[in-house]
Amino acid sequence: MKRTAHPLILLLGLALALSTARAQDAFMVMSVKGKVEYTSGKSGKWKKLDVGQNLKKDDVVRTAFASYAKLMHNAQRLLSIDENTTKALAEFVAAKGSKDGGGAAGKILQYAAQQMSKNKQKKSGHDFGAVRGDVTVFSAVFPTQAILNAAPAFWWIDSDSAAAYELLVLDEAFAVIDKRQVNGFRLEKDQPALAPGKTYHWQLTRVSDGEIANVQSFTILAADTAELIRREVESLDRELKAMNADDVTHHLIRAIYYERRSLYEDAFREYRETIRLAPDVEEYRDMMRNLLVTLRLYGEEDYLLR
Repeated sequence: MKRTAHPLILLLGLALALSTARAQDAFMVMSVKGKVEYTSGKSGKWKKLDVGQNLKKDDVVRTAFASYAKLMHNAQRLLSIDENTTKALAEFVAAKGSKDGGGAAGKILQYAAQQMSKNKQKKSGHDFGAVRGDVTVFSAVFPTQAILNAAPAFWWIDSDSAAAYELLVLDEAFAVIDKRQVNGFRLEKDQPALAPGKTYHWQLTRVSDGEIANVQSFTILAADTAELIRREVESLDRELKAMNADDVTHHLIRAIYYERRSLYEDAFREYRETIRLAPDVEEYRDMMRNLLVTLRLYGEEDYLLR
């Protein structure tokens, strides 16, 4: 069965294509609901409008009752044509800027298009899991590197069905500050008290056989840095809302923002939510795989996306 790309993939493709041809006025159909038609030039013949279709400024779109269309103009603005409306696209060309994507969110969107294009160009049939081969997967995953949360959830993956683990949390000098036995693959409640601006380490041992997972280290960002990042994310959210972006777009843009900030746990969570909302879009999985390679988690995708 032929896979249909999520509308955001079409948006990103348009962003990339138009990055070198801004002088043209191009419209891509992002989503359609109900009965929506268009006509080109002076032909007078109305045709069904479909997602992914490219329109020009001389085209006219009309919507029926309880119908709408969303278009992307030059990869800069998300435009809405509401129900019971006939709209010449030239009117959008004249009305500049209220939903411009030229801010931080728009730049990240264009970056996403570039990354997806690179992924497609370097596709060679490789398997991200091949590095691990048949090695048993038992890995401490998050928290790692830089994190925002002073009370992080500890989580790991294990191809075994072991239920009991010993978790050690250590300070900068590798002195034990917390030791406990945990079940399952998460510790999300009653975490040890940790301080912003400090570096910690944690070690996980499987009780059934004494197998030790990789030791992970992480630094909790200082409070002022964490606050700056929160404000930047709130600003991104406002920009995306002004662009009428959907939930998939929100999570993807956040994921890329966090990844570029080296906040890999937050990036992973946003990518995972993006994939949950659009599970059939392989481009999102490629971006997630790139992140996992950065984290040296070469064969853990199936476990992490459960």
